[in-house]
Amino acid sequence: MIAKPRDVPLALILILIAAQQYGSPWRAEYEKERNGPHGECRVDWQQMAPGLDYRRIECLGDPEDVDLHVVRVDQQRWRLDVASIPGGSTAQQVADEKDAGFVINGSFFDRRRDPLGALVRSGDEIQRARSTTWQSIFLIDADGTPQIITPDRWSHYRKDAWMAVQAGPRLVTGGHTNRVHQSYPAARAGVCIAKSGDLLFFATPRDRKFDMYEITRIARRGETDGGLECQDAMLFDGGHSVQIVLEGESKRLQIRGDRVPVFVYATRR
Repeated sequence: MIAKPRDVPLALILILIAAQQYGSPWRAEYEKERNGPHGECRVDWQQMAPGLDYRRIECLGDPEDVDLHVVRVDQQRWRLDVASIPGGSTAQQVADEKDAGFVINGSFFDRRRDPLGALVRSGDEIQRARSTTWQSIFLIDADGTPQIITPDRWSHYRKDAWMAVQAGPRLVTGGHTNRVHQSYPAARAGVCIAKSGDLLFFATPRDRKFDMYEITRIARRGETDGGLECQDAMLFDGGHSVQIVLEGESKRLQIRGDRVPVFVYATRR
């Protein structure tokens, strides 16, 4: 059948819809990137326990592999805090000792496994912020509001902080990609304050590695494009330090890592 002139706009719209089968209007550009999205990026959250949800991103590499584990924590049901262990420990040990439903590694540390930078545990400052231009601090204040700030702003937030850890660079600031050095591909872990207001933590499997450009783009991109859709995001320590324990009512997730001195963990309220 020959299309009538008035039918042409509808035909074009249908073609465009078919071409844009997955993701956002920018999907075609994202797919050109190394480790960019391909196919459908599912956004399926699984409740591990009330207030503790899990999803995984699987559309950035081999379809059979997991690219990123993502945990969503509802602070109305779970209290987040910091565990600081001289000489180091593992996420599993912290989960056992704290009866925690979720644990992730946190700060950088030196050769003696002493943590570097700001640490606040249960409202008590146990270590001061470290002066640096490229690191950042994740904190939650007494009202439960999460923030990601630079160390030079720490003095304005310290007195109200319930917990805080200083670690890697900011990836996203105010919804925009932050300037980072490309660095080398490595396992990554970090925290994201999503545009929706959700508090997300993320970690790659030990054998899945992204450089800084790639993990920054993942943090900024929308969920249907294989991203986290962060308003603000930063990295925790990466490489062999990356580790997670997530205890569900019928399922659990564990990424094993080396012994480290600082963890962020969640316990039931």
